[in-house]
Amino acid sequence: MTRKFFVSGAFALAVLPAISGCSPSAKGGAPGAGAPGTLTPPSLPIAASGKALAFRANATNTASVNSYTGLPQSQHQITQANMIERSSPGGIRIDGSVDQDPNPVPNQGANAALVNASSPDTLANGTAIAGMNNVQGSVYFENGNFGDAQASSDSANLSSVGVYNVYANNTFVEQIVMRHGTTIRYQEGADGAGTATYAVGYIGNNTTNMPAGGTATYKGFHEGGTSVYDDNGTMRQIGLNGGTVRLTADFGAGTVKGGISNAQLVTYTNQIAVLNNQVTGLNIDANITGSEYTGTAQLVDANNNAVGTTTTNEAIGAFFGNGAAETAAVYMIEGNAQLDGQNRDYIMSGTIGAVLD
Repeated sequence: MTRKFFVSGAFALAVLPAISGCSPSAKGGAPGAGAPGTLTPPSLPIAASGKALAFRANATNTASVNSYTGLPQSQHQITQANMIERSSPGGIRIDGSVDQDPNPVPNQGANAALVNASSPDTLANGTAIAGMNNVQGSVYFENGNFGDAQASSDSANLSSVGVYNVYANNTFVEQIVMRHGTTIRYQEGADGAGTATYAVGYIGNNTTNMPAGGTATYKGFHEGGTSVYDDNGTMRQIGLNGGTVRLTADFGAGTVKGGISNAQLVTYTNQIAVLNNQVTGLNIDANITGSEYTGTAQLVDANNNAVGTTTTNEAIGAFFGNGAAETAAVYMIEGNAQLDGQNRDYIMSGTIGAVLD
């Protein structure tokens, strides 16, 4: 299932009240297997590892039952635009697997699957990720993509997106397909608990033959994670709308730069409202180590200057496939900026998936 956004640019405001992705994924031993340049059609089972940035915040957690499938589901509504705890620098490892569900329920979706997700790491103050254990969900394969899993239990939601349809002025522009990796968004919190853990990450076949020099430009898509600002005690969603997603890797210098440009920082109630006309995008500035990179992420103006202040502004990413054919990056920001006419606290997180342009 692909994402379809009717916007004037390459990505849209993505809201995530309870993980609203159409394409989820876990890494597979099938995609990208074999000699460089070959691609085995994706299929179940899938098993993989990757990385994520995560934070814990005050939240209202509610378990319920999906009226369409009859399966458990959960909602994790953040109630404060400040992080109680976050992952250590560099993020946490995430492990995932997806296997065929031998006993699917009606309306479970294409490729009914049992989804597992876990992490051997904890957040900086010791909070563990509870994860998923054989949660009934679905995995989507489209046009040779990596395989995107989506699942929800009574305490957690997982969604991943690796296929993305780009629309401009209600007209289809192109489809971006990640064949060696996928982006992931995750939330968890027990029913009735006062806090929840939120994560954005990626899983894929990391590049084993990284370019020794030269540059590469990647075109991509953006999926917003849990992102809110504090409107005098009310948490309102925040995100970037419209714009272009581009990342440039300089393999000789060992850097990754770029992100999102020509966008608007908005919220959405009954209609989209611009929160700060000065903000036009998100800038990532990172250094490459092996097939991965770490750095910073900032809301920026048209001149690429940071807007507002931040207490957390981390970005991590990785290259996938033969010769770094694809990349994924995730960011996590906690800060304060002029929003809707006042200085307000905010949290923003999200994922970028991209292929060679």
